[in-house]
Amino acid sequence: MIYIFIIFGAAFGLIAVPLGFFIGLQVSPILANILLFPFITASWLLDVPLGEMSGLLRICLTVLSSIIWAGLFGFVGSLLKKKPS
Repeated sequence: MIYIFIIFGAAFGLIAVPLGFFIGLQVSPILANILLFPFITASWLLDVPLGEMSGLLRICLTVLSSIIWAGLFGFVGSLLKKKPS
């Protein structure tokens, strides 16, 4: 059961990156900050603006985003798991 949450979290992590850039430009900068927090954190730590990141760094951060979202979804899935009584 938890594996389903992890798979959906990983897929969401891959979708969250382009979705975050689109939402940040068009709809809500706050929601974009939530979706892109691995990118924003790396940008802050490396002192590199988002637009000047190399392609390899963007790919690595997309994979990292997928891992982070999979872990978060897995954690929520484990909290929602029914306990045997």
